[in-house]
Order: sequence, then structure tokens, then C-alpha cells
Amino acid sequence: MKKRGWSWNWVHSGLVAFLLLAGLAVRLYDLEDPPLDFHPTRQLHSLIMARGMYYQHAANVPEWQRERAVQQWRAEGVIEPPVLERLVAFIYQLAGREIPWAARVLSSLFWLMGGIGLYGLCRQFFSASASLVGLGFFVVLPYGVFASRAFQPDPWMTALIVWSWWGLTRWLSHPGWRRVWLAGLLGGSALLVKGTALFWVATPLIGGIVARGDIRRSLRDVQFWALGGLVVLPYGLYTLWGVWGSGVLQDQFSLRFFPQYWADPAFYLRWFNLLDAAIGLPWLGLGLLGAVFLPGGPGRGLGWGAWLGYLLLGLGLSHHISTHDYYSLPLAPLLGLGLAALAEIARSALGGGRWKAFLAAGVLLGMAGMSLWQARTALKRADYRKEPAFWAELADRMGRDAGVVGITQDYGARLVYWGGITPANWLTAAEFDLRRSAGQSFDLQALFAELTAGKQFFLVTMPEELDRQPELKALLQERYPLFSQGPDYLIYDLRTPKPGGGE
Repeated sequence: MKKRGWSWNWVHSGLVAFLLLAGLAVRLYDLEDPPLDFHPTRQLHSLIMARGMYYQHAANVPEWQRERAVQQWRAEGVIEPPVLERLVAFIYQLAGREIPWAARVLSSLFWLMGGIGLYGLCRQFFSASASLVGLGFFVVLPYGVFASRAFQPDPWMTALIVWSWWGLTRWLSHPGWRRVWLAGLLGGSALLVKGTALFWVATPLIGGIVARGDIRRSLRDVQFWALGGLVVLPYGLYTLWGVWGSGVLQDQFSLRFFPQYWADPAFYLRWFNLLDAAIGLPWLGLGLLGAVFLPGGPGRGLGWGAWLGYLLLGLGLSHHISTHDYYSLPLAPLLGLGLAALAEIARSALGGGRWKAFLAAGVLLGMAGMSLWQARTALKRADYRKEPAFWAELADRMGRDAGVVGITQDYGARLVYWGGITPANWLTAAEFDLRRSAGQSFDLQALFAELTAGKQFFLVTMPEELDRQPELKALLQERYPLFSQGPDYLIYDLRTPKPGGGE
């Protein structure tokens, strides 16, 4: 019997390693393609920052290039502590050059480390076989593949959230000061990487306390308050410094809170459609169903608390949750936990027949393989290798020191990163609508005059967006000649208005 147990342990360990290696392989596929496959605005933001951090002390770049890169880095809005950007800049320094794909490798490794944490979390409640199902979903979900390669803090944050759940469960099951420090530091690190982790860490802690019973005793427990303090203190201090100290975070809390969305059915439909497109309705339904069957005590308290935290996150950041799918990224491990619960029920129903176990394992491995192949195919289909040359050519046409107003992709970040020009960005029609819903009003003529003052060119690389703003389109066509145009761009010359153009 002992020999048989050991053999099954080796099988499970081998499957864990196989899943992680297969997940890493597909994430490293098409590694050097420019990072425009997943929320490019967010990734370019981090790339611009990392380049500036690297150039600041690099000895092998011209002084003008260093100054511009540092200036562009400083112009990027601070959202959370730039820990990941610092790590990537350090890798650049070790390599002696920019290697943007290094961020993909880091994020992928962080995600897979989170997979190890998820497997460890599931093993506290379920068998090894059921835990493999939860891990497999986390590793092979196509959306998870795309998101976990991205140069943004969310993959790392998600991994730390999973490890904080693991630490919380251990403390809830067997309290002790070492486990307080472990769970608190893991949760606090998740918040420090990105503050929205608060919704994914605090509510599971509270849920676990409630599920454990004797709430009054828990509220008098010094360990509970110490753990909570370790979770919120690092990010709390950073926020205080950013808002009232340096002031770099003062603008980060505007256009975030839209309680008027709560009574609008269209908001919930947008939210659901975004989740359906990213994860898929069947997996959402099964994962949520699995939460019902989580074991009582810490497991159910943590799982239900995390679902409550997600709901609160969606209500608190209504616009972002319904437009930015990566705000829902930590659902991947939460759904994996629910699927592990269902797999445990299925394992019990199958009984002890080994052939049934092998058949079920074959089906699941086949599904995992198809899922990874689907992700690989999507990565192969997307090719952005022409983008750097396109933006560099536009910058050469206008001049590297040109003053530019633009309707361009990713708020001008492509022109910044590959062209070296920082444009003033004209709002999209959707952004005008968002600001009007927040109570702002606009005078287009005055706004145009303000943004174009001292500028030489108005660049359009999103002609469909210009069509959505007919007043702006008419103004440009009537007043300014075309400096240059191509299949994918228009450049209006602001230096030489047309005679009688209405100015």
C-alpha cells in the first residue's frame, strides 16, 4: 500500500510539473512580438517607464535620448508603486540593452508561481486529483494565457492574492504568530503591487472569521488585528505619501466612482458580456456553482468572501469593471477553486475504479491541450512586428521635436515609445461621453484652440474615431491642409491654415 501511495504521489507531482511547463511554453511562444496583443495602453505605459528608468543611468545612450526617455517616464501617470517596472529596468541594466520581452517572462513566471500556490490552497481542502483540476484551469485558460504575459502588475498581484489565500487558510485553521506574519506580508505585498487587491484579500479574511464562528472573540483577537494591519499598512502609507506627500496620486481617484451605474441594467449587461468574452459562460457558471460546495469553515468563508469582494470591486469601480477585463483577472484562481470542489464531488461519484480515473484524466488532459493550442493559435495569428517601424516613420516625417496633437491608438503611447514624440491627446467620443456622465461640459472650439496652441501637426491614425466626431473632422478639413497621408494615417498641418478657413 505504501508503494502504491508513493507511485500516485509521483504521478500527481509529474502532472503538476507538466502543466506548469506546458503553461510556460505557450506563454513564451511568439515572445518578441511587440506587446500589443493584450491591453496595449497599459503595457506601453510600463514599457515607457522601464525604459526611462534604464536610460537614466545607462552609459551607452546619447544624452538627448536619455533626457527624452526620462522625461517621458516622468510624464507617465503613477498608478501603483512601479515595482515591476524597476525589476524590468534592472534586467535591462544587466543585459546592457532594452529587452522588452523580459517583462513577459517575469509576468509568466509570477503567474505560474501563483499556480503552485493555488494547488497548495486546493490541497488543504481536496484530493490531489481534484486540486489538479483547479490548477489546470488556472494554467490553460486562454484568457489567462494572454493576460499573464502582459507587462502590467495584475498577473503578479493575482499570484500574490492566491498565496495570501493560502496563508489566510493556514492561519484560520491553526492560528499562530508566524502564520500571522506570513499571511499578512503576502496580502500586504499583493496590495503594494496593485491596490485593488484589497477587495480580494480583506473580504476573504473577514469571510473566514465569520465562517469560523465566535465573531466577538475574533474581534478581540490581537492576531486578527495584527494580520489586518500588515495587509493594509504598506499600501496605506504609500497612498498617504502619494496623495498628501508627493501629490503624484491626486489625479488617480477621479473618474473612478460612478454610483449612477448601479441602477442601470446596461452596466450589468456590459459587465457580464465582458466576462463571457474573456472567460466563457460555462466556466463562470461551473466555478460559481463549485463555490456552493466548498467545504465549511475556512474554505467556504474564504471562497464566499472572495466572491463578495469581487462584487464590491465591481460596484466601487463600475466603469473599469465593465470596460477593463483584467480587473476581473483574479477570478481565474477563484473559479479554479470552485472547479476543484466540483471535481472532488465527481471523483467521489466515480468510485475507486482506476480505469475511470484514467479515462477522466485523459478527457481533462485533452481539454487542457486543446485550450493551450487555441491560445497558441491566437498568438500566432496576431502579428505586430510592423508597428515599431510605422511609428518611427511617422515621427521622422513630422520631426522628432514636433509638437503634435493626436487621435492615435493607446493615448499616443505607441508614438511615445516607438517614435519618441509625446503628443497631446484628443479625447475619443467615448471619453467625451464618460466625462459628460461625470458632470463635465466641453466647448469644442475652445478645447481645440487650447490643445493646438504652439503645435505643428494634428495626427490621426484612427480615422474611424475621427468619423465619430463630425464637428472636429469638419474643422480640420476646412481649416488645415494635409501635410502627409497614407492608408493608415492623416497628418494635418497646423502651421499653415487655409485662407478663409474660418479662423
